[in-house]
Amino acid sequence: MRKIIILFVLAIVTTVSAQAQMQTPRFGIRAGANYSGFSGDNADNLDRMFGFHAGITSQFMLSSDDFFAIQPELLFSTKGAESKDDNTKWKISYIDVPVLARINAGPLYFEGGPQASFRVGGDIEVGGNNIVDDLDMFKRTSFGYAAGVGLASTPLGLSLGVRYNGDFTKLYEEDNVSDARNSVFMLTLGYTFSGR
Repeated sequence: MRKIIILFVLAIVTTVSAQAQMQTPRFGIRAGANYSGFSGDNADNLDRMFGFHAGITSQFMLSSDDFFAIQPELLFSTKGAESKDDNTKWKISYIDVPVLARINAGPLYFEGGPQASFRVGGDIEVGGNNIVDDLDMFKRTSFGYAAGVGLASTPLGLSLGVRYNGDFTKLYEEDNVSDARNSVFMLTLGYTFSGR
């Protein structure tokens, strides 16, 4: 866990220190669909469920030809899983803060890096009825990674991509309950405002 935190802090420090040496940062917005579930030994009997994400993005270009960039983001993201019979649903909301390295190879881009997630809400439903509002059984903060690929149109400022993010941190506060972790596939649409 300590190595993950150090890696995350290092990525943020690199972004901030490099900011003074690069072009004007570009800012944008991002939104899309989540297809989330739990991974781990105790999650085999659960199905994935749909959710969404939305938030703001920024890009700090580290090369004059815009080939390499650091891309911090702040996203509201709904995650969770459901039982095979759809009777029980775990719905958990997070603020995700990925700090991604991005390679722009023409219209194609590749991204990857560490991510911190902060639980901000959620509930557990059984038969369509909310049975648990207090989700203190789940950790408030988790660390993981994100990686993706997509297509971007620089003149229009639009991008369409797929991304996977997974947690290193276990979902439950008590270690003896389960080793389940969040596992999310994302289809994401972004718009970057012109930085020039």
